[in-house]
Amino acid sequence: MIRLFFLFVPLLSVMTNASPSVGTSFADAIIQRYQPTIDVVTHHGWDHSNSVVLHGMEKVYKVTGKREYLQYIQGYADTFVKDDGSIEGLLSTLDGLHPGTITLFLYQQTGEKKYLQATRNMRDHLLKGSTFNKTPNGAYWHKNVDKYKNVATVDGLYMVYPFLVHYGVVAKDQVAIDAAAEQILLVSERSFSIKYGLPFHGWNYDKSKSWANPVTGTSSQFWSRASGWFSMALVDVLEYLPENHPSYQKILFLYQSLAEGLSKQQDPDTGFWYHVLDARNEKNNYPESSATGMIVYSLSKGVELGLLDKRFAINADKGWQALQSKITTYSDGGPQLHSIAPGMGVQDNFKAYLAIRPVSIPSTQKKQHMHGYMSVLMAASQMEK
Repeated sequence: MIRLFFLFVPLLSVMTNASPSVGTSFADAIIQRYQPTIDVVTHHGWDHSNSVVLHGMEKVYKVTGKREYLQYIQGYADTFVKDDGSIEGLLSTLDGLHPGTITLFLYQQTGEKKYLQATRNMRDHLLKGSTFNKTPNGAYWHKNVDKYKNVATVDGLYMVYPFLVHYGVVAKDQVAIDAAAEQILLVSERSFSIKYGLPFHGWNYDKSKSWANPVTGTSSQFWSRASGWFSMALVDVLEYLPENHPSYQKILFLYQSLAEGLSKQQDPDTGFWYHVLDARNEKNNYPESSATGMIVYSLSKGVELGLLDKRFAINADKGWQALQSKITTYSDGGPQLHSIAPGMGVQDNFKAYLAIRPVSIPSTQKKQHMHGYMSVLMAASQMEK
């Protein structure tokens, strides 16, 4: 756990001999492909589809110290964050709050108060506003639309609570820290299977959705990328959550249980985690690169922070080798990642999950699936230190 933050100080501890070829090759290609900012490819504005990639680039920047990465991240943020810290296009969805990771990072790098104010504005938008709906037991809906009425997903935990806990520590905001811990436990309590050590993709409070188990309200499958988001959420929260916080041991137990569950589902031959985690031998299931990258990041970081036993480093290394096997050279000379499940919501059943076929990024198709970029950047930031 990190207790102290030294603001406004440039990175001085960059390893001068480090050469994270995978991380830098992807980060460089992203900058070359998408100018002036990452939003030219998504057109989603102030949203996680942009910020998750930039957060991955931030992680690579912290290893390499390449100023171009910092400048690219800042260029995106400055398109939306005004001088007073107000944010153009701030959404009332959990996905729309993930850019808080970017503004907090930029505040710590530059000392510019507008970034701290922007982060505070996102915190207040969630905790003080009236636009975010909750289930009757207090969990935030993943999105404020009828499709997600009374629905919480473990994906949503990653979008908000690592940055909220980090902000709470930086700003000495106990309310933010407590809210993040409470939401993680609320959603996990309903979604996480202690038996399997894995989270179900979604949970529906009133069990009205077509996919909801009539008894538990959970979805039917352990979707790999949901587990990837969840694993990153837990390790990133534990990095900043004070060890004396009342929820710390519960969240640590969740994370360690998840690591055990994930290790059992890793393919022993290839090192991949599959699209539907516990059915890797089923016909039409496939190795899923984005989840694999996310899990590699989480397990490696957990070992580094002393949260996990060192044996999980073996799982991370096997996953990292697997992920690299899905990287080829694209037509523009830069790297391309394959075998990524496209963006998707909770599906009705196993058959519906397998009907969703893998894609690549970049792709000749109009829609680009940015979580592929994010996962390889995050994994590289850990494995190429």
